[in-house]
Amino acid sequence: MKNFRAIIVEDERLPRLSLLQKLKTYHPDIEVVDCCESYEASLTSILRHRPDILFLDIQLQGHTSLELLHELKEAIPLPHIIFTTAYSNSEYLLEAIRFAAADYLLKPVDVSDLAKAIRRIEERDATTPSSASQSQAQSGKFTFRTLNGTLYVSKDEVVYVRASGNYSYIMLAEGEEIILERLGIIEGKLGNSHFIRAGRNLLLNRDLIYKVDRKHKCCILRTPAGREYSVELSAGGMEAVEKQ
Repeated sequence: MKNFRAIIVEDERLPRLSLLQKLKTYHPDIEVVDCCESYEASLTSILRHRPDILFLDIQLQGHTSLELLHELKEAIPLPHIIFTTAYSNSEYLLEAIRFAAADYLLKPVDVSDLAKAIRRIEERDATTPSSASQSQAQSGKFTFRTLNGTLYVSKDEVVYVRASGNYSYIMLAEGEEIILERLGIIEGKLGNSHFIRAGRNLLLNRDLIYKVDRKHKCCILRTPAGREYSVELSAGGMEAVEKQ
């Protein structure tokens, strides 16, 4: 059985601790890597940890987890989602369906309902066929939509990728290309074994990272041919690179 990594997003302390304890007691194979109580903290933590499962309270101190998911899906492939809420609302249920949520649990979360939700996630993982990105990774080439057609590159050729709204700039050893895909889609193809998310808008080839310059807030990447690229980093990006 696969070991899952999870984040609990819940703005009330007692429900948060209750769910955490139930997971530790009944589902020790699920590692809770963080518990968040606000929209901002949740966004930062999810982008950093990339969990397999999100336990999401609907209401988040002036925001909703639906807003959070809408923002996340522009940046990363969404993990499995289990909504937890004190309200049975048809509008939220409809949104849960749209996000293909594994389940929608009413608080206080019942142990048997929690087990069913987790079992549903396990079944989804077991029956999901190999993705296009996996087959591309095995063949050694990845395909990306460009302005004039399709780009075929291996992971070793990609130095970094920077998002710009609905498209992205991909820096290759031979030069820069514009990709008509969002960064989250590109990251899903490339995977995180060789690429690190250094902030919300940047992917770096971790195999090419040569030096982090804190004074000038940048990262130096060096190709096998000796060509160097300097990329500006945010504070969060700097932290992500140094902790890789």
